[in-house]
Amino acid sequence: MRILIATYWYLPHVGGVNTYVNVLRKELMAAGHQVDVLAHHPDMQKYYIVHSGRYLTKAKIKQVVYDNVLKYFETSQPYVDDWIRWREIERYSFELAAISFNLKQYDLIHTQDIISTRALSRVKPPNVPLVATIHGLLATEHMLSGDVTSKQSLPWKYVCKEEYYGATSATKTMVPTSWLKRKLSEPDYGVPPKLLHTVPYGMDIQQFLRKYNAPPSSYVPMVESGKTVLICPARLVPVKGHRYLLEAIYRLKQKRNDFVCWLIGNGPLYSEMVSLASSLGITDVVHFFGDRDDVPQLLRQSDILVLPSVQDNHPFSIMEAQVAGKLVVASNAGGIPEMVSHKKTGFIFASSNSDDLASKLNYVLSHPTLAKQVAVQGHRWGLHRWSLSTLLKNTMGIYLSALEKVRK
Repeated sequence: MRILIATYWYLPHVGGVNTYVNVLRKELMAAGHQVDVLAHHPDMQKYYIVHSGRYLTKAKIKQVVYDNVLKYFETSQPYVDDWIRWREIERYSFELAAISFNLKQYDLIHTQDIISTRALSRVKPPNVPLVATIHGLLATEHMLSGDVTSKQSLPWKYVCKEEYYGATSATKTMVPTSWLKRKLSEPDYGVPPKLLHTVPYGMDIQQFLRKYNAPPSSYVPMVESGKTVLICPARLVPVKGHRYLLEAIYRLKQKRNDFVCWLIGNGPLYSEMVSLASSLGITDVVHFFGDRDDVPQLLRQSDILVLPSVQDNHPFSIMEAQVAGKLVVASNAGGIPEMVSHKKTGFIFASSNSDDLASKLNYVLSHPTLAKQVAVQGHRWGLHRWSLSTLLKNTMGIYLSALEKVRK
């Protein structure tokens, strides 16, 4: 088959969607399929087919869309927020861009977010099935980031409808966790559960281990002998909950000094989190690395993965830590409890609760033998659960079902 994988987000980037797309593309191509990837360029000024040299300047399309959409809102719905208008302009622009890349040449389109799903559903040829993978719940992320401030507001109603149409516009829709399936079925979004198919992620374990065993590509601070390294590889954005980790580190430091904490990643909260660490007096044990391209190598030099997410779906960082045999201490947010069983394959703490996180970290640091046993069990679970063969088998099943549906 000739397959188009499409996302509104820019690629490449540090995050789960990028990892998923890379893994899926590689496996599909190994199985004999031709695969293109349509995305924003990292400069957000172009739409392009990744690795092809084909691109479209965004400004040329957006100006036409901008004038028409703005005129519509000014004359018909002047009360609509500028933020909503911007989101409409972005989606319409993506629609026009997609048309420009000749969608008729593809046997199947696989979108990776609610924006591209709704956009492609409106412009794809009727005989080309559209499969969507929804990787998270954007509506609540907008609440956490402050883009949406009230559930009584028009922006909240808008993002709820975005979720609904993004999840129902495809021929077949996949979600990686049962948690996301349940959330999308709640009254705010109203997506019928029967339309959603749960397909957990997979990963290229051998490729990951090759990177894991390679030397770091940049500076790594020296760690005193006997100190445990906690690592948190996550974008510095509200949903990842770094504030609660720093508060937990502050509490933990009152009890012991046998650890350090590495924060890997960048984001809009970077300066705020650096300032918070300083005000808490923990800069001697907390190190901010910023973005790194050698996260697997840094994971190898650490001991415990800590993920303090306020909302999360199916984080690749947990998968990688389990495959690497590292202990996972993670919040109970979103789909994480489907990946980590408390005291069996990792340790779970209450989301947004720095006291509970500090308590769990103190416990595992005080019980190294048990921590090692749990890490070993998580390792066995990860090697079995996150295999690529399972991901490809389940995904191809959805593809074939979508093809059959459009042929009827």
